[in-house]
Amino acid sequence: MSDLPRMPAASRLAPLHWRSLVAAAAISLALALALLLSASVRCALWIQHGDGANCLLDSTLRSAFGVALLLWLLWLGAAATQGLLPRQPQARNALLALQIVGLALLGALLNRRLRAIGTPDAHVSAYKLQILLTFSTCICLGLEYRQRGRRGEAHAERLSRAEQDQARQLDAARAALLQAQVEPHFLFNTLAHLRRLASTDAFSAHAMLADLRRYLAAALPELRQAETPLARELELVRAFLALHQRRIGPDRLRLHYDIAPGLDEVVVPSTCLLTLAENAIKHGIAPQVGGGDILVRAGPDPDEAGLLRLEVADTGTGMASGSGSGTGLATLRARLAAAHGAAARLSLHLNQPRGLIARVQLPWP
Repeated sequence: MSDLPRMPAASRLAPLHWRSLVAAAAISLALALALLLSASVRCALWIQHGDGANCLLDSTLRSAFGVALLLWLLWLGAAATQGLLPRQPQARNALLALQIVGLALLGALLNRRLRAIGTPDAHVSAYKLQILLTFSTCICLGLEYRQRGRRGEAHAERLSRAEQDQARQLDAARAALLQAQVEPHFLFNTLAHLRRLASTDAFSAHAMLADLRRYLAAALPELRQAETPLARELELVRAFLALHQRRIGPDRLRLHYDIAPGLDEVVVPSTCLLTLAENAIKHGIAPQVGGGDILVRAGPDPDEAGLLRLEVADTGTGMASGSGSGTGLATLRARLAAAHGAAARLSLHLNQPRGLIARVQLPWP
């Protein structure tokens, strides 16, 4: 059975676009001209040998254009009835063969009026049927393979869109998993430090608790969002780094910000700067006994127009083996690729006089 929905047969007739009609007419006319050219060459040879009586150019011209008209009508019938073929392969092949035979018989009836193929008489010979079957087969199979090619392209496009959707969903799931892994560890360390401060320095504990509250207020709404305004991302990063500064100590972690004006509403991937800041703390500042500085920068890319540059630079341990291959940066790279393709980049650069610069470049504006 066909998997097409039940509908009147007439409603499934294929719509014929005027461009297709013109293209089919042009191909039929080209075949007519080819026949006319061969007939002209034959006439010229006969005239040279004194046999001009056998040269019936006018009759050949009428026959050539009759063939062109016949081919165009056969194409018209094949294109109009193609929508009646079912989608199921076996049934479609059987009805395709029936369509070819039916068009050949239709061509035989038309040829009785046009008298374009074979002798001028109206008799239907085996030769005429063979020619008409060949024409019908070429036309029907040509239309069939063109339709299958279009269906294949449409199916490939649907698969590509589905693959992109799955990649975005997988990226979101990985990001959520990363946050689920990172947040408890970070919070446990912060709460442990807060507990120690509560017994030794109540004022510092109160200030750290305020920073923690500010961080959670900024972080919790962002964890389920794919994108966020830059102002909110910066608020999250400031709260995150302020908490680490309380925990590590202001003498071991010095914070700096260089944010170009007018960028508050620019949309960026959620937690992108936070990932860079976390990487700077974990791999740059924390392993270094003397600590270091962290600079957060955001602004138009000075080297490439049309890009927004986000950076977190530290004066920590610098480039080490495996730098940039961690889960956080790998997830961020996947998110950038899923959202912007090759237009967005994440790169690492050596800082001067020491340390590392993590840079994200996004299409903007």
